[in-house]
Amino acid sequence: MDVSQLSAEDYASADRVQRLLAGSFGPSPTLFRPMRSWQDFVVGVEAGFDTTWIWEYYNDLSRRGWLHEALPLLTPTLRALCQPVIERWDARYCAATGPIKPQGLLTSRSSTQGRWWHDRFPLLIDHDQEIPLPPSWSPEPRRLTE
Repeated sequence: MDVSQLSAEDYASADRVQRLLAGSFGPSPTLFRPMRSWQDFVVGVEAGFDTTWIWEYYNDLSRRGWLHEALPLLTPTLRALCQPVIERWDARYCAATGPIKPQGLLTSRSSTQGRWWHDRFPLLIDHDQEIPLPPSWSPEPRRLTE
């Protein structure tokens, strides 16, 4: 990402986004931290999601939610720098996940309000048999220990 072409207006839009979204998603020191956080999460899903932290999975998706909220608020220049990076990690996330099996209204597409990443589950997991998997994760993901 070439930031040498960013203007004072671009930096101001990044600062404004951080202030506007801080209450909803927690503090974010820089625009690039949520991008890096999404990248790290995707790498973890690709490697095999540890279901010991299954209760954190949907919470971790808020990283992508922050980016979803932030992008429209950025200047066109800054958005043009960020969007391709986010799209590459989104594609990798899609490759490492499968669509959830709808389980009534709670997992319907309308319930996620266009946040498609909530409608997917990891295809490869490191799973403790004592931890139940959500019924929407169907067919059951492949296990690292298989």
